[in-house]
Amino acid sequence: MTMCAARDKKPGFDSEFTGSSLKIKLRGEIDHHSAVAIRSSIDDMIKSKHPSVLVVDMSAVDFMDSSGLGLIMGRYAVMKEIGGELVVCDPSPRTEKIMSLAGMERIVKIKHTSPAQKGSQTARTVTHTQRASATMSTAPSDSNKREQSKKSSGGRTVKRNDTKRGDF
Repeated sequence: MTMCAARDKKPGFDSEFTGSSLKIKLRGEIDHHSAVAIRSSIDDMIKSKHPSVLVVDMSAVDFMDSSGLGLIMGRYAVMKEIGGELVVCDPSPRTEKIMSLAGMERIVKIKHTSPAQKGSQTARTVTHTQRASATMSTAPSDSNKREQSKKSSGGRTVKRNDTKRGDF
């Protein structure tokens, strides 16, 4: 395993090359100060090793801004150029949210390998499902909206847009 920074949560990464897979374990804060050095080191490894898969383990990343997104997307492009693939593993919930807001899950494969990460994703899914069902049960149906519209217009049929922000 190659170490590219001290082990004390300073930005950096460890790397391991096995078979045709290059595993990069990022750690610390990935921001515009650290991303440039990390990017060039990873690119040098990709050029020298020619892996078919680049696995980016993000379990030790404390913070990531848009520079971190650029770091990942740039490595995705480099891997695509050489016919390989990129897999992001175990991002923290905060990091995964940033990636999701950027739409990265549509482009980059994101995996959860640790039991804690799998559990937290399941918990978030359940929470979203519960919120959605609660919202659906309290929202008035379309027929109720039409009935209320008729009553307020004296029985006449009046066309109006009853859709509020957020009701799609």
